[in-house]
Amino acid sequence: MLRYITLFLLLCIGGNADTQVLIDSVIAVVNMDAITHSELENEFRITATMGKPTPETPTAAEKRGVLETIINRKFVLQESDQIGVVVAERDAQIAEQIAEIRARYTSETDFQNAMEQYQLETETLKMWVYEQLIYDEFFRRKFFNAVNSAEVERLTKSYYEKNKEEFVVPATVTFNALLIIVPDATSETEKQNTENLVQKLSGRLQNGETFRTVREAYETQLSLQFKVLTVETATPLGTLVTELQTSERSKPLVVKEGYQIVERIRNNPPRQKAYSEVSEAITERIRQEQAEKQFKAWLKKRKEEGVWHILDNALTQPENEVR
Repeated sequence: MLRYITLFLLLCIGGNADTQVLIDSVIAVVNMDAITHSELENEFRITATMGKPTPETPTAAEKRGVLETIINRKFVLQESDQIGVVVAERDAQIAEQIAEIRARYTSETDFQNAMEQYQLETETLKMWVYEQLIYDEFFRRKFFNAVNSAEVERLTKSYYEKNKEEFVVPATVTFNALLIIVPDATSETEKQNTENLVQKLSGRLQNGETFRTVREAYETQLSLQFKVLTVETATPLGTLVTELQTSERSKPLVVKEGYQIVERIRNNPPRQKAYSEVSEAITERIRQEQAEKQFKAWLKKRKEEGVWHILDNALTQPENEVR
């Protein structure tokens, strides 16, 4: 029957019925819902706009892989429509998701340039985001929330007991840190003056003056930031601080912001997290895994019972062909 589906949607130009331009083609059908070549192209465009790796010229296998993702989503959307899945505060959620995509760019101009570069319309992106929201809500309602809570709790406790080493807080060191910021635009003369002041400040700290005293003495001449930090001892900075004695101050360390002087407060040994600290995270992970298993089984059954086809000839047909 599918061989009789019209593969090409043609638009007449002017009044000449003999002049037609191919503007789209059906490449798959899912329960009589068509998936077009433009939908496939938009999937690649959206992926690129989100900053994910995208092939410049997708192979047939890559096209088919992405098309199967769209087909799976189509099954979900059809089922969602049947059981009445809706997205609360639809417009607000769409705007929030698009704002997250925009945040990947340094400016609105860069984002709009990317949209133009990938030939992606705003409404197309909005519709894609909306379908993802429906997809996620369907998964949450039908599978994630339906996972047996008692079984998840049993699996959570078992996982914790078998994998306690995964929940060990590594050894850390806590220290005072005084940061002296040297702006990039600082001249060589100013940099030398700053270095001289930093050495004087460091000398006062080495002689036992408090961080507060030296900050008050130099805050009008230097850009200073003071913090109490904790880092893992296995890091480069953690190793350096750990080598200091308690209350010992370092010499000025050159960092990308300028200089840093640190004083070790204490070392914190590794610690085993209690079950109560990690049970929520483990529960979430196991519930997600159980839901995904059930979803895959559901999708497999839908694809076995449903009517769907990939039209390979149309999938490999070049787009934008003038006829």
